[in-house]
Amino acid sequence: MIQRSKPKRVALVASHAPSLILFRRSLIEAIGGLGHEVLALAPDFSADLARELEAIGATPLEFPLSRTGLNPFSDLAALRALTRLFRAHRPDVVTGYTPKPSIYASLAAARAGVPRIVPMVTGLGYAFLDGGGLKARILRAVTERLYARAFAASHAAIFHNADDRAVLAEAGCIPPGLPTRVVSGSGVDLERFQEQPLPPPGRGMTFLMIARLVRYKGIAEYCAAAAAVKAKAPTARFLLAGPEETGPAGYSLSELRKVATAVTYLGQVEDVRPLLAEAHVYVLPSYGEGMPRTVLEALATGRPVITTDARGCRETVENGENGLLVPPRDATALAEAMAAMLKRPDRLAAMARASRRLAEQRFDARKVNAAMLSALGLSGGE
Repeated sequence: MIQRSKPKRVALVASHAPSLILFRRSLIEAIGGLGHEVLALAPDFSADLARELEAIGATPLEFPLSRTGLNPFSDLAALRALTRLFRAHRPDVVTGYTPKPSIYASLAAARAGVPRIVPMVTGLGYAFLDGGGLKARILRAVTERLYARAFAASHAAIFHNADDRAVLAEAGCIPPGLPTRVVSGSGVDLERFQEQPLPPPGRGMTFLMIARLVRYKGIAEYCAAAAAVKAKAPTARFLLAGPEETGPAGYSLSELRKVATAVTYLGQVEDVRPLLAEAHVYVLPSYGEGMPRTVLEALATGRPVITTDARGCRETVENGENGLLVPPRDATALAEAMAAMLKRPDRLAAMARASRRLAEQRFDARKVNAAMLSALGLSGGE
């Protein structure tokens, strides 16, 4: 049972305003449910989003931030803006998630004298992926130094998987004695994402991927594997949903059309539940994640999952039980895993049940939020 602590003002800092509702709504509600006040900081709020946050008890505050790249001038502007906001609103606790907010919110909070600073590492991002080339290696070195400074200013840290914590510890970014907590991503709302029956098999098997259109999500591998499987199983369907993404890692629609010859691209979808219900198998061939929210939603829906044996992804699949793990960047292995599902449709029901059990046991948002509240110092201790 969560104990109530003295009411505090909690600043939750994001790089993408919609993520505050998409990924952190239940956490905001849990914090508010304990009587604490929530400040929701992000760039580029829409009026509708601001109203939605206010409706669940959060106060939206805007600050400038470029989500991609390391521009020292724009990043310094973000650091200064966050420092001003923290000095003006005097939060008791600050936590930022995704790389830039987890770093800059921590540094700004230290400048502003915030009593408790707890960065949340929800994934290490592009710079820490293998095979990124010279630019990625330089970016990684800079990011490691920034993480080291942020953690030195912090009182605890939350990680979405143990592998990310190990990577930063090995790089010397985590100071000795800093309390760290690994939680199961952002969790999944098991009431919102209820278990759904598998579609009838008669029309052919449907594979689904939901992701931003960036290379490190494994878009190219999914498209190549789909083309290989479609050539031998013409009734199989391959769906892809997700928003376009700017920056060097993003796909333009014209580029996507060239590789997605066997894939139906659906664009951005606001409510993914009907798509998950339509699919037989969920696929995410990412090169690495913090903890992929779409996979958690697929588990809760009761869908077998094919994903990669990579950071953050491997935790979501018990290989052969609720899905299959494949190496990252390997379209051939991905195609073989899809073909294995097609050859044994009789195994899907057992895998689907195993996925739902895993969601209930490990990824229930209520359990995850309780762990985060403890790490934030909002439930009577760490």
